[in-house]
Amino acid sequence: MSWTQICSLASLPHNAGIAAWLGTRPVAIFNLGERGLFALDNREPGSGVSLLARGQLCELDGELYVCSPLYKQHFHLLSGECLEEPGLKAEPLAIKHEHGAVWLAGEV
Repeated sequence: MSWTQICSLASLPHNAGIAAWLGTRPVAIFNLGERGLFALDNREPGSGVSLLARGQLCELDGELYVCSPLYKQHFHLLSGECLEEPGLKAEPLAIKHEHGAVWLAGEV
């Protein structure tokens, strides 16, 4: 698995998402502080519009989700599965932080 450096950990806002690029792929990165970093494809699966990074983060039944600003669907931050519409999924990406940098797995 190859890793690509995306940004510095210090540049990520807490309890919010940012949009970034992994090569030509739009990605959403979420920083939940002690709960960890999460990454999903930034495209909202129902429309294909890149906006999940702008979604509101929430916890439902102890699970972490991002709520799409467009269709208000909830996507699980680990699996990318849609709560309201099984089978609809925002593809998750492997993410890590090392030496103050944020890295995503995938080809550029």
